Amino acid sequence: MREIPSAIRAVFNDSELSDIAAHPIIRADGSDADAIDLAVAWDLHVQKIDQDRALPWSDRTVWTEHDLAGALFIRDALETSLAELPPSVAERMRGYIATSDEQFRSFTVDDSGDRIAKIACVDVGGRPWWWFRVPSSGPIAEDLARY
Repeated sequence: MREIPSAIRAVFNDSELSDIAAHPIIRADGSDADAIDLAVAWDLHVQKIDQDRALPWSDRTVWTEHDLAGALFIRDALETSLAELPPSVAERMRGYIATSDEQFRSFTVDDSGDRIAKIACVDVGGRPWWWFRVPSSGPIAEDLARY
C-alpha cells in the first residue's frame, strides 16, 4: 500500500481517497497514476529542481533541461487527472497542488516557451502557464542559455 502524505490525508476522507484512486489516468509510458501519485511526483520534481539551483552545473547529480521537461509533462498529467475527479474533490486537490505551483513560480521566470518546446518536442501553443516558466538560476538555467 502506498504512503499518502499527511497533508493530503488531512484534506480527504477515506471515501474521497478511494474515489481519487478509482480515477487513474494512463500515462505516456503505459503506467497508470492517480491525482495523488501525480501531485506527489510534481511536488518532488519542483523541490529537486529548486534545490539543484544551489549546485554547480558540473555536479553530476543535478537535473537538466530534459528533467524540467519531464516535470512539465507530470504537471500536464496531473491536470488531466483532476479533470476526471468530482469537482469538489478536484478543487480541494488543487488547494494541495497550489503549494508546489507557488514554489515553482517562486524560483522561475516568464519565458516564451520556445526553448522548452524544442527540448520536449512539443508545440507549446495553448499549453498551460507552467510551460512558460523556467528557473531563474542554476544548472537548468545554464543549460537553457545554450539554446
